[in-house]
This record gives sequence, C-alpha cells and structure tokens, in this order.
Amino acid sequence: MFLTSDKIKEAISNSELGIAPFDSNLLKDASYTFTLGKIVRTLKNEGALDSREDPLFHEAQISGDGYELKPGSFGIFLTEQKVTLNGKFVCLVSTRATIASMGLDVTQSSFFAEPDTDNQFALEITNRGPLSVKLYPGTKIAKGAFSRVS
Repeated sequence: MFLTSDKIKEAISNSELGIAPFDSNLLKDASYTFTLGKIVRTLKNEGALDSREDPLFHEAQISGDGYELKPGSFGIFLTEQKVTLNGKFVCLVSTRATIASMGLDVTQSSFFAEPDTDNQFALEITNRGPLSVKLYPGTKIAKGAFSRVS
C-alpha cells in the first residue's frame, strides 16, 4: 500500500521519513515530486566499456545556462532532495509525464530505493527523443511513491 500525502507528511513530522529540503508544494496525493540538483556525471571512458570494471565518470556542476542532453546522450543527475527511509519505507521512482513527453527516460528501468537509503537519488537520464533537451537545477523531474515496510 502506498502512502497518501497526509501519511507522507505525518512520517516526516515524526522523523520516520526524511526528504530534505522538503517542499509541501511538491507533495501530490500519493507521491512526492523530486527536482534536479546541480550535479551531473557523464562517462569518462572512451571507446567500449568493460562490464567487469566499474565505469569512470566526470562530475560537473550544472550552470545557470542549464545542461544540454543531446539525442542518444546519457548522464547521471542527482536530485536536489536527500531521502532518508530509516529502514521503515521503500520508494518507487518514475519519470514525470511532462518529462517523458520530451523523450527523456529518468530511470532507464524501474527504480527501487531500499529501506536503508540515506542520500540523493542518482537519476540515470537518457534522451530517447529527436531533440536536445536543456535541463536546469530545480526542474521537476521525477516522482516517488512511498510504501511502509512491514
């Protein structure tokens, strides 16, 4: 069973669940809207990747001019919010419909945050559309639905 907005607020006020910074305007009936932070990571490797080794990444700050994600391009973007599930909740994250309609896939697959999560979400964003998309810090990018672990 997914938490309603009232239950999410109650869990936050009881310090059972953490979303920081928390903005009640980003709370929906049964989810929370996450925004882009200022960090993007792109693959450093050139040529083919070796699946037996961890890939290397460049890390950069997204400027006020935004970050252009070209068709077929991929980057790992951190959310602005840090999420703390305190061993009591899980969170399913999905792409917001308005973002998906631009051709962006925010999670590349289903995104499941385990109960021990205590960090910003790393969104693996791919531009599957025909046009470049400019991404800016603060963009409403994904939504998360919370469920209590029982």
